[in-house]
Order: sequence, then structure tokens, then C-alpha cells
Amino acid sequence: MKHISLINGQFTDKISVLDRGLSYGDGFFETMNWKYFLTKKVSKVEFWKRHLLRLKKGCESTLINFPSISLIESYRDKILKKSKKQGMSSGVLKIIITRGSGGRGYKFERNMIPNIILLVFPSLQYNEKNYKNGVNLKFCSSNLSINKNIAGFKHLNRLDSVVARSEWTNQNIFEGIITDIDGSVIEGTMTNIFCIKKSKLYTPIISEVGIKGIMRDVILEKFCGYFKQTIEKKITVKFLLESDSVFITNSIIKIVPVKKLEKKKYKIHSAIRDLIKEIKNEKLLEYK
Repeated sequence: MKHISLINGQFTDKISVLDRGLSYGDGFFETMNWKYFLTKKVSKVEFWKRHLLRLKKGCESTLINFPSISLIESYRDKILKKSKKQGMSSGVLKIIITRGSGGRGYKFERNMIPNIILLVFPSLQYNEKNYKNGVNLKFCSSNLSINKNIAGFKHLNRLDSVVARSEWTNQNIFEGIITDIDGSVIEGTMTNIFCIKKSKLYTPIISEVGIKGIMRDVILEKFCGYFKQTIEKKITVKFLLESDSVFITNSIIKIVPVKKLEKKKYKIHSAIRDLIKEIKNEKLLEYK
């Protein structure tokens, strides 16, 4: 099975050509893991409330009429139930909310009905050696565009990441790191980045550009105790290359250590290994 799609409560993969998400990237999305619990006979989603809150804030920031939470959750339950019937016990759930379908032009009607798209994909299989030995990264030559109005959210305007990801085909490179126009390190094409220096944890501040990842938030909130200090700041390429250890995160891969960035080799700090173990604890995954 490749995927299951649910659009406005109907199992279909067709949407209007006038959808503003298609025309203008006018919308937001979230991607998360889900799992079926046999003992409770129910499917639940990791960090559901966090994902839903970020999605809601993103829509509100651009005046998209956010659907009721009860409606979104009913669609979630419907597609996960269908997934289980088709033999899936876990996978990736993606939710997209666009402003809706409208005519030509940027102007929109304030009473537009949003389109709610849910997609389920099979679980991604990552090499366990990546978590043990670390992965290779590169710097991307393209930069991220600054827009403080929608910074932090997963909006549908992802061309910066698409262009950056096109910069390599080498399968030994797991991820590419992108800077802003001033040369400050921001994130990977699909991940947030952290570095450790003298047992202090650093991550780029996200204020004008980039995504405030759910896993990034969880680490900053729940795992401060593993480090002398946790600091959000502007991070230069030089600072990153002089760090002792580096790891990357997102909601799907969780926490992955970095062994090499360009020619710089890193040690895997013991705290990173502890975090990888800790995040497997189902109580920390905030299933809902």
C-alpha cells in the first residue's frame, strides 16, 4: 500500500484545481507518527496536541479559518481506522489545511471554507546504524528566505527546502544544512539541528526564518537536565564546526547523531545516546 488519502472526510485523492494550497502554497501541514495499541484497540498519534496547536497557530497567523478540533479528530480517527483495516499497525500521518478553493488572484474571501487533507503512509524504515554510528551532513549553497510573519510554522511554501534538497544525490549524505542570507545556521532541509560544546546544548534561534520543530520543542522543554545549559542563539558555520557533537531531529526520525559535516568529524556525546534511549519511552511521546 502506497498511501491512503482523506479529503474533507471522503476517501479520495482528487481536489479542486482552484485549491489555494495548490495555487499559492496557501496553507499549513503537520507530519507525525501514529501507532495502533492492541491492548486498547485504538490508534494514537505522537505529540498530537502539539502538532494540532502549531497547525492552528499557523492558520490563525494568516487568517485561515481553522476547522473545529472535533472535526479534525473525527477525520483522524476515520483514516486511522481505515489504515488498520488495510493491515497497517503504524505509520506516518500528514495533515494539510489549505485556505480552500477560490478564484484567480491573491485576494481571498474571509468566509472561505478550508480544505482538510489527511494522508497516511507506511512507516519509514531508517537504518539503525544511523542511531548508533551517526550520519553524514553537508552544507547547502542555497539559503532560506526570511519571513518573520510565518517563521516557525510548517507552511506549504517549501521551495527553499526543495531546492536545497536537490543539491546532492550521494546516498551517503543523510541531510543538508541550510543558512539564512546572513550565513547563520538555521536548520536542515527536513530537520532541526543541535550542537554540544563543553557540555552546553545550543540550537539556532528561530525568529525570522525556519521551523520550530515539535521534537526541537520537546528537547528544549524536557531534556535540559542532560546539559549544563540549554541556549538558543545565532549559530555561525564556524561555531557549528568547532562544536564537540551535533545531532539532528524531527518528529519522524526523532534524534539522530551526526558523525561528519563536510570534512569535520564529531564524537557522539553520551547525552545524545541517552536522549535516543529516552525518547523511546511511550510516556514521553504524548500519544493522543
